[in-house]
Amino acid sequence: MPVQSNRSVMITLFAVVGCLWFGLHAAEYVAARYEPIGSLLSLPEGYGLSSLIQSVPAWASGAIGATVWLGLLGSVLLLLQDRAAVLVLSLTFLASLVALVWSVMAMADGLLILGGVNVVQFAAALAAVSGGCWLYARVAKRSGTL
Repeated sequence: MPVQSNRSVMITLFAVVGCLWFGLHAAEYVAARYEPIGSLLSLPEGYGLSSLIQSVPAWASGAIGATVWLGLLGSVLLLLQDRAAVLVLSLTFLASLVALVWSVMAMADGLLILGGVNVVQFAAALAAVSGGCWLYARVAKRSGTL
């Protein structure tokens, strides 16, 4: 007899969207950090995380990296219906808020576009996706579906 699971469609949707979003940024992050892998991806000049990461301070680059990698881990845990996803996604959201603070500071200094990327829109999108995934995982854990 097949085992039935009570997997919610919404958990699957949020997990898949999170995996796609953070997975895309994780691949771009690896390409930005490692030149041999970066040469395999053909992005237009001055576009992507490589140009952005070269222009930011180390603490902001760390916050962006933590957001991307913790977000991917949290989304995979959400897909696996592991309750640890709530903790990992909360750390992701905190890291994205640090990146958002840096982007506002950069905008105040007149650095709205770095490496072809609008820093405020990029950081706000990271914060919105990580915050949405965290809030949904938290609600799912409280309701017992996670």
